[in-house]
Amino acid sequence: MIKGFLGLPWLVWAGVALLIALVYSFFGIPKSAELAVGLRFFILRWGHALTWVLLAINFALRGAAPNLDGLANVIAAAGGVMYLLFMLTAFVVK
Repeated sequence: MIKGFLGLPWLVWAGVALLIALVYSFFGIPKSAELAVGLRFFILRWGHALTWVLLAINFALRGAAPNLDGLANVIAAAGGVMYLLFMLTAFVVK
C-alpha cells in the first residue's frame, strides 16, 4: 500500500472520505435546501457530499498507482471547486 497523509495509506483516507460523504448524504442537509429549486437545490442538497466523493476518488487514485497523481490532482481540484460552489450558494447567494 502506498503511504499517504500522516503515514496512513491513501485507501484508508478514501474510506474515511466515503464515510463522511455518506453521513452528509443523510444528515448534513442545510435547512435552506428545503426552499431552493433547480441548480441551487442540487448544490445545497448534494454539494457537500459530492465534494467528499471527489476527495475519496482522489485518495483512491493516489493509492492505486503513483502515475495517477496528475489525474488525482484534477479530481481534487474539482472537489475544491464543488466545495466553493456549495459555500457560495449556502452563504452568499440568496
